[in-house]
Amino acid sequence: MSIEILTEQILKKMSGIGKWQTEFLKENFELQLQLRGRHNFLSMSRYSDKNESTFRENYSRRFDFETFNLHLSKQYCSKECVVGFDPSYISKSGKQTPGCGYFWSGCAGRSKWGLEIGGFATIDILNNTAMHLIADQTLSTKEHGSLLQYYASLVSHHAETISQVSKYLLVDAYFSRFPFIEKVCNETDLEVITRLRNDADLLYPYVGPHPKRKGAKTKHAGKFNPRNLDMAYFSCCIEEENFRVYEATLYCKSWKRFIRVAVMHKYDEQGNIKSHKIYCSTDLTLSGIDIFIYYKARFQIEFLYRDAKQFTGLEDGQSRSESKMHFHFNTALTTVTLAKVIYHLNQPLESRNPFSMADIKTQYFNELIIDLIFQECGIDPHDKKIIPIKNKLLRFGKIRA
Repeated sequence: MSIEILTEQILKKMSGIGKWQTEFLKENFELQLQLRGRHNFLSMSRYSDKNESTFRENYSRRFDFETFNLHLSKQYCSKECVVGFDPSYISKSGKQTPGCGYFWSGCAGRSKWGLEIGGFATIDILNNTAMHLIADQTLSTKEHGSLLQYYASLVSHHAETISQVSKYLLVDAYFSRFPFIEKVCNETDLEVITRLRNDADLLYPYVGPHPKRKGAKTKHAGKFNPRNLDMAYFSCCIEEENFRVYEATLYCKSWKRFIRVAVMHKYDEQGNIKSHKIYCSTDLTLSGIDIFIYYKARFQIEFLYRDAKQFTGLEDGQSRSESKMHFHFNTALTTVTLAKVIYHLNQPLESRNPFSMADIKTQYFNELIIDLIFQECGIDPHDKKIIPIKNKLLRFGKIRA
């Protein structure tokens, strides 16, 4: 299956997509895999028979990437999926682009001048991969009160789409704070899975008999110590050679609610606790095993951003228009998802190799050059003598030939 065929199949399931837009999207997604260098309008025109203004005009038109990627996820992901949310820093110089400001860069370990997108992705647990859903640029957050509340408003805005994939929203430890948790839980039906600080203030629920006395009943039975667990509340759900995971239901003071907790202990060679992590969920029925496995899969969304930045030009957008930037960000991330479906998820599980965007980009560029040479030299690409030569040339330069 080619990227053009897959794109056309998904577009047929959507309404309001004209023939011209269909042809443009089919070519545009393939073009992102053929391009070498910066992914901007000028470079696109050099690799295409369309001029620069054509790309500018089409990038300003609205396209429902959310529905497009939702169809992809439903058709090609396994039945066990969660939705991950994570902001990503986008480098950008100048001061005239809407949304420019100081945002946290995980690679640099500090805030840097540029842009930021808040991206949602379907995280396939069984296939251990992430597929893009939608990305929104972080613009003005003043009307929401704080950055965390702004992120929560994004979740609320896309809650209907998220719930069609899973009821679980997966976020990293930065979001394990009251403003975000309260807004998401109050405004949506989603359950949050995240990681707490290692010194999180949790309390054991009191389960004993209440003495006859004045005043309120006893609610809590002591403070939680992550290195010295009360086994009357905790049970071991995962036991490996160098780590164990314990599960329990505890009360979180900062969230003002009971939560399901999975505590991981890592051990040294002497059997002493070397380190610990606290994972949790607002769903009290979720097992500690699922909390631990789901959170471990969260990092797949980081690989999605990495591939889009390195290979499909996520940081190369030259426009200063909100609509064009939105189209560009989602094009870059959706292209990675399309490539992942064709060259990874479509392969049988037992013969599936690690996903490599570098090899896919190499193959598409090789194919572009080969077809151009054949066309200029008048060579029939379907000739029996040419086919094995073409297949050999398509693999030229691949890491995994």
